[in-house]
Amino acid sequence: MTDTEIIDSLKNNKYSRAVKGLYGILPYISRYIKANSGTGDDAKDIFQDALVILYRKVQDGEFEQTGTLKGYLYSVSKNLWSQELRRRKRIPAGEFNSDIADSVSEDEPGAGAANAAFNLLGEKCRQLLVLFYFRKKTYREIAATLAFSDENVAKNQKYRCIQKAKENYFTLINTVEHGK
Repeated sequence: MTDTEIIDSLKNNKYSRAVKGLYGILPYISRYIKANSGTGDDAKDIFQDALVILYRKVQDGEFEQTGTLKGYLYSVSKNLWSQELRRRKRIPAGEFNSDIADSVSEDEPGAGAANAAFNLLGEKCRQLLVLFYFRKKTYREIAATLAFSDENVAKNQKYRCIQKAKENYFTLINTVEHGK
């Protein structure tokens, strides 16, 4: 079933038909949620919530397709899961990810994949990148904050984190585009 057929089904209140076409993304969402302190049941709940959001946006005429539906649902699910983790207090409100989310518009092409790629990094990498790019800290300040031995270690680690983020991004883009 194509994205256009799914949208048409949602517009015509053929929800069950549309959902059947979308369930292929559930394993990717489940993998993401399980890797981020969740369970299979959490993934199913989040996925259902994402489907409801998609349905409402289509029904209200607010949905503008700029990418694949799989990419859209993945991004919505990722954001819903982040909210749920904050609610559960596993991630404090105002954590480093909010700096990224506030700076990247979801309307930009690839923004969902970029946010997801960032969120797949380890905590120390995310902190380092936020400190450098958003809080404009020097390598010396970063080394002190993150307990690196010196600023050269901070600089090398930043390079590794950027490489990992790029790798995550291209993996996600290829996964969504090719439906792997």
